[in-house]
Amino acid sequence: MQLKRLGPYKIGRQIGKGGMGAVYEAVYDQSGPQQGLRVAVKALSPQMASAEGFRERFEAEIVSLMQLSHEGIVQIYGKGEQDGMLFYSMELVEGTSLEEAISSGRRFNWRETLRIGIQVCRALKHAHDVGVVHRDIKPANLLLTSEGRVKIADFGIARFFHNTQLTTAGGVLGTADYMSPEQADGRHVTEKCDQYSLGGVMYALLAGRPPFQAKTMPEMLQLQRFAEPEPVRRYATDTPDQLNKLVGQLLAKEPEDRFPNVMVLGRHMEAMEKALSRPLQPPAEDGEPKSVEEPLDSAANHATAELRDEATRALEESVILPHDTRSDQVATDIYDAATLDQPSEGEPSELEAPALTSPEPLHSSFTTVDEEKRRQLESAGGNIWVVSAQLASLITLLVVLVWGGWRLMRPATADELFQEIIATVEEQGDDDLRMVETQLAEFAERFADDPRNRELDPLRQQLEFQKFERQMHRKARSTDASSIGSLYLEADRHAQDDPGAALGMLQDLVALYDPFGATHELQPAETGVEDNPFDEADQRWLVLARQKIDEIRHDLDAQAEAQLPALRERLAAAVALERTDPARALRMYQAIERLYDDQPWAGEVVAEARARVAELDEDLAE
Repeated sequence: MQLKRLGPYKIGRQIGKGGMGAVYEAVYDQSGPQQGLRVAVKALSPQMASAEGFRERFEAEIVSLMQLSHEGIVQIYGKGEQDGMLFYSMELVEGTSLEEAISSGRRFNWRETLRIGIQVCRALKHAHDVGVVHRDIKPANLLLTSEGRVKIADFGIARFFHNTQLTTAGGVLGTADYMSPEQADGRHVTEKCDQYSLGGVMYALLAGRPPFQAKTMPEMLQLQRFAEPEPVRRYATDTPDQLNKLVGQLLAKEPEDRFPNVMVLGRHMEAMEKALSRPLQPPAEDGEPKSVEEPLDSAANHATAELRDEATRALEESVILPHDTRSDQVATDIYDAATLDQPSEGEPSELEAPALTSPEPLHSSFTTVDEEKRRQLESAGGNIWVVSAQLASLITLLVVLVWGGWRLMRPATADELFQEIIATVEEQGDDDLRMVETQLAEFAERFADDPRNRELDPLRQQLEFQKFERQMHRKARSTDASSIGSLYLEADRHAQDDPGAALGMLQDLVALYDPFGATHELQPAETGVEDNPFDEADQRWLVLARQKIDEIRHDLDAQAEAQLPALRERLAAAVALERTDPARALRMYQAIERLYDDQPWAGEVVAEARARVAELDEDLAE
């Protein structure tokens, strides 16, 4: 039976269909300010609405989505229920999706791709600012209007379905072609998953295909988790090197290796577009024309001095890892709540809804966005004091934003920047120096002659080691490491649970393979070794091994400093007991052996306890 009405809407043709419902073109045909408004109505099947906890999550999610109001986001107008069927209305966009454009054979040049990416970033920033993550950015959810604007569709609905326990036959909710590794791996998802998906979209716009192609969904998930895509320039040779690197960084496997947020990403792309769009320079005096494309580090910053964000220049140097994927098969989408396949020709415009037994609704309710906001205001008290407090908060927030904006626009002094770096490292430690990567790069560039750079050089070197170690760990997950690399990874796995064993393994590794002895720099001239039998990767593994040895020794020294005095005190107590209670003293010595035998820092105490056990055994035997 054909669906004719939902709430205040007269239902027209079906414009999309998915496993969880369908989307219809509809008209608001009741009296009021919205009379005659053409909208899109998405109706969810009664089977889905009856799932445990579904209704509550649906209500909570739609309320949050009603807070979104941005020109780059398809606007939600209201929510409702009719005879057990949940539905919501949203803006009807006249245009086509990027998926349809790509499927028709259209290829987007680098300038069009950047402009689309910038628009999506602006819309995502608005959503992320209020705590809403899309989780399913893909060409099918990006609508291109007749005016050339991009709007994100089904915003937040993917997040809503992802939070439920609903799955398909052995599947996971989402779209595999553009799914972030953390989603594919079941890890905690943040707004940075939207960056990864946007990188996949930009890749598809340029190349005409997603970053990976696979025959099955499990294979696609494996590729998203471990493989590295071919550089997009392989398929779109006119892609500027700067954009090629940017897409690669967005597709980084670890969220921390992407951009800090979409605002930084958007400004980075704005600077890139302006820099790459600069006209040809006049010929130099020698008659040779200057290069059309200046390096982004100089040209983009010159062209966009007011928009420059120092963080983007450091982030641009992220490493892109290779992969071994070569499949050219059509990728398989996972069952997706937000994907709406177009109905085939001749398919009836009808939603399967067993709960509907009559064209006339038995029970219907509908709440508009304005009504929901008014109800929220009334529930807050609706009195002048609440409104005044909210207004005061807004004014305070505005003052803070203006002041903060001024602070952000004013470059930090050398003293301020240096103190910020030192304070951050002292507060959070140096285990992950990516938190000060931008500041370190900025200090080196802006204050190159400052003598304090020598104090920061060890941090920069340690940062590079950390970045390389993460890179090598990721590479080892998808490819076979060399013998040296495998031994290092095995020792590293023991570092937390058994640092003594890890230290021994690493020392043996260096003793066996390191041609340079105990030096930390790969400089044969200083070591007296002229021929290096290992390739660059193995040399790096050895450098990491030496650094890890230093780290473990440092940790063991700290542990000894903290625990050794107390252990020595217990040894002394056992010695004192030997005269009055030798049996108890023996048990204490044996306990020291059992508890601390595998702790390198306790070696002297354990050795003394073992010697006294031998003496007491002889005395007690007599």
